[in-house]
Amino acid sequence: MCGIYGFAGFEEEGLLERMAQLLRHRGPDDSGSFAAPGFAMGMRRLSIIDLEGGAQPIFNEDKTIAVCQNGEIYNYVELAEELRRLGHAFRTRSDTEVVVHAYEQWGVECLTRFNGMFAIALYDSPKKRLFLARDRCGQKPLYYHDRGGRFIFASEVKAILESQHAPREPNRAALDAYLCLRCVPEPATMFAGISTLPAAHYLLRSAGGETQIRRYWDIRLTPPGETYRAGREYLDELKELFFDAVRLCMRSDVPVGAYLSSGVDSSLTAAAMRRFSDRVNTYSIGFDSPVDETAAAAETARRLGTSHHEIQCLAADFDLLPRVIWHMDRPVGDVLVVAFYKLAQAAARDVKVVISGEGADEMFAGYSFHKVIQWAEFYRRAVPGALRRGVALPILKAAPVSLLNRFFEFPAYLGATGKERLVDFLAGYDRRNLSENYVALKTLWSLAERRAIYAENFKAAAGDEWIPPVRDAGGPFLDRLLKLQYADWLQDWALIRQDKNAMAHSLAVRLPFLDHRLIELAFRMPPRLKASGLKDKIIERRLASEILPPEVVRRPKIPFFFPVEYLFQHPKVRDWIRMTLDEGRVRRRGYFDPAQVKILVDGMLRNDFVPVKQVMSLVILELWHMIFIDREITV
Repeated sequence: MCGIYGFAGFEEEGLLERMAQLLRHRGPDDSGSFAAPGFAMGMRRLSIIDLEGGAQPIFNEDKTIAVCQNGEIYNYVELAEELRRLGHAFRTRSDTEVVVHAYEQWGVECLTRFNGMFAIALYDSPKKRLFLARDRCGQKPLYYHDRGGRFIFASEVKAILESQHAPREPNRAALDAYLCLRCVPEPATMFAGISTLPAAHYLLRSAGGETQIRRYWDIRLTPPGETYRAGREYLDELKELFFDAVRLCMRSDVPVGAYLSSGVDSSLTAAAMRRFSDRVNTYSIGFDSPVDETAAAAETARRLGTSHHEIQCLAADFDLLPRVIWHMDRPVGDVLVVAFYKLAQAAARDVKVVISGEGADEMFAGYSFHKVIQWAEFYRRAVPGALRRGVALPILKAAPVSLLNRFFEFPAYLGATGKERLVDFLAGYDRRNLSENYVALKTLWSLAERRAIYAENFKAAAGDEWIPPVRDAGGPFLDRLLKLQYADWLQDWALIRQDKNAMAHSLAVRLPFLDHRLIELAFRMPPRLKASGLKDKIIERRLASEILPPEVVRRPKIPFFFPVEYLFQHPKVRDWIRMTLDEGRVRRRGYFDPAQVKILVDGMLRNDFVPVKQVMSLVILELWHMIFIDREITV
């Protein structure tokens, strides 16, 4: 686990040192650098494997190839054995050395051999070529600026901004995507002129400055007519691969802990870890609110025999928000990032590595929007359009919010705005394709709401150009829906929160459910093993039933969220809202109509779920500008 950075095509005195200093939190244990004519790169190291001998950059035998890596290649032991048989000589026990020899042996195709989470920077001196790559799911971030023959890259944007050639400007074209999704989908960022190398892609830059970006891995959907195997066979394979994924994630020369909630994903992960270790530290976080799940997590920990730790995230912790946003580099429109920060802070006191259950919901349809879209699709196919429009929708519109809230899985009050959003989604379902319905259901701001709140000169920005395209016409409906998440939601929303907040405390987070072998297996399974009717994560729960107590397996999913609707009246929270959404400040920023922002803030008093989250997304957006663009707040 490290921070990597570098530049090509120009010289700038002191730049590499400044980048190193800004990324010290990602690797406080060591630093290293490499330079060639027209190129320089460096790294900050968090020592986890081969503590004494794994310093980077690492070279091949004749030192013509140098590599810096952020992350871990979990199957490095097996790859090193294979490469030794092929004649390669190793001088360390580091997983990073496997990268340089694998590149020597297989070229860029080496990426298909790696099982892990990684961002790689490799310089090939004979070819005078830079090779950058990112893992299949985007667990490790990698950003770059490429303009006028100057190329700069880093694990975090703030390091790129240290160059006098990198613009410190907002990407106004990304504003609409941020409001809708609460994040900016890759390859764009909220910074003008700075891009993300997409997950499962690599970049080649020649000495002449030509850049190529290519995908090396994709999820394959089951073609229509292909025969599925028996369910027990899939369960046996899942069990074998899952335990192997956890085993690989536990490879470490330092202690490894685990995040533990009340849900089946993290409980299953912690149970698997106990098979490989007599002592496991587990960590859960609560909010001292009606949706707190720490008691259930503590009971699971007791049954598993882990050394358990509870952390509370309270309204007073809102003062951490600027620091969290600085570490995130980007506005992510949900104050839950504060909880991730505090959870990592606590775990880092005891361990350097934690294992988490992130990624299971994306494979096995564990989110509520999976159910809603499937129900809507079934309903569309089963009920004639005239009957849906003439009977069902009027009934839904007339239903009281209190009734609909019973079917709302999120542990907060749906509210009038939420009900209106659901009715609009169902009314327009037939007119939209799968990607559009996917975005329409989980959006924070509808198209109409965005147009209403924009200042006059920004109203034209509201649109749908950034909605992920439908890349797969064939394959089961559920699998096409699940695959969409690997294009934006997973890396741009879920994983970035894990990486940036953990690395803020020099903590590595490993995610066995994102082992590519498990993902590929999940998409070979029949949809009925993932979700059906009111049931979700069917095969995962079957696996859990063989390992965990029945009450843990049967627990309904409680989405992990910061319950702002219970806390927004706290003086700390209100202070941040007043400071960032002051009428004068909103007017000077120029994005939004101050009168509409005031109406929205006043609407929070109704304790309506959606407006509360919308307000907080605006607070975070303004704080991001104040930190990175205006440099008004220093953290």
